[in-house]
Amino acid sequence: EEKDRFIGFFLNGGYAYKGKYIGNFTVRYDGSNQLGESDDARFLPTWNVSGAWNIHEEGFLASSRFLNLLKFRATYGISGNLPPDASALLNLQADVTVRPTDVEPFLFIQNLTNSELTWEKLNEFILGLDFEIINSRISGSLNVYERVATDLIGVVQTSGIGGEGLKAGNFADMEARGYEISLSTLNYRSDKFSWSTNFNLGYTKDEITKLDFGPRLVDAIGQNGAAVLGGPRRGLYSTQFAGLSSQGIPTFSDANGERVFQYDLQGRENLTETLAFEGATEPLGAGGLTNTFTYKNFTFSFLISFKYDYKVRLNDGIFSTYTDFDALPAELANRWVVPGDESITNVPVILDRGVAQTNGDVVLAYELYNKSTVRVADGDYARL
Repeated sequence: EEKDRFIGFFLNGGYAYKGKYIGNFTVRYDGSNQLGESDDARFLPTWNVSGAWNIHEEGFLASSRFLNLLKFRATYGISGNLPPDASALLNLQADVTVRPTDVEPFLFIQNLTNSELTWEKLNEFILGLDFEIINSRISGSLNVYERVATDLIGVVQTSGIGGEGLKAGNFADMEARGYEISLSTLNYRSDKFSWSTNFNLGYTKDEITKLDFGPRLVDAIGQNGAAVLGGPRRGLYSTQFAGLSSQGIPTFSDANGERVFQYDLQGRENLTETLAFEGATEPLGAGGLTNTFTYKNFTFSFLISFKYDYKVRLNDGIFSTYTDFDALPAELANRWVVPGDESITNVPVILDRGVAQTNGDVVLAYELYNKSTVRVADGDYARL
């Protein structure tokens, strides 16, 4: 049985002067029993202020027939977040022993007390502009923003005292900047037929500015990427392919620039020196274009959606051994066959089964090849 008690107080208000100048504010005070008995950690005050200026209501634009709406907006505030699985309290769980003769209940520590755990915090600043022109046949908006997230909660490593090697803690800060654009147009309209277009585009670039506990090399080369200091929230990292050996085996550059067959994938040191940063695994930019045609009671529309500026890891395709049940990749047609081929191809040799069974370094080299710089592609796409 789990109980989550949460309490919140808030106050908001707004004021508008002659329909030209608008201001709003919100103040909140939230508390959760997930954060223990300390008032400093349990409760979080947050606030937000925003304002708008309806420029089209000013006297010098009131008589304009071309401009129907022009509004400037600004917002700044701080908000808090608490993941549902994060708790500062001692978490004791019950279980039963597995014995052939008797069953005995016992308690074990699921999570140790973490009195320093506190809310995730987000500072956000937004500037916006809205407009409508030509009898509102053309309208649009532009937003630019900056977000600074602090005290992000994730897994951190402990000293081991208390019997828990990893725990949830406030371990990272992140910054993000971006913009959003939207545009709508009524291209043609008559009694029976109309044609309208909508376009939107957004782009956000984030960077981790503080990280108390970084990933292992094996985590960073994964399909979904990893959080690394100085990189994006999910960055894709690759082993640095250094060409094939004279026997057709993949080799890689290590942190010292030497050619090797394997890395210590469990290590966390020298990650950015050992691995190559490819880019974010999440699209930084995305948007869409929609056209809608209406004739009497019939409507036809089509959408082109697109995402760009991100990388994807190709599926593993090159292995140290194959069986009759494997679908051989087309790249094997250009594989290393005889000495000298290493100068004209980057596809490894098909290993002799005896070598694959006795040489672990060579087998790991094939695994690292699938996570290398030659197995990465741009993820940009457009779909109709």
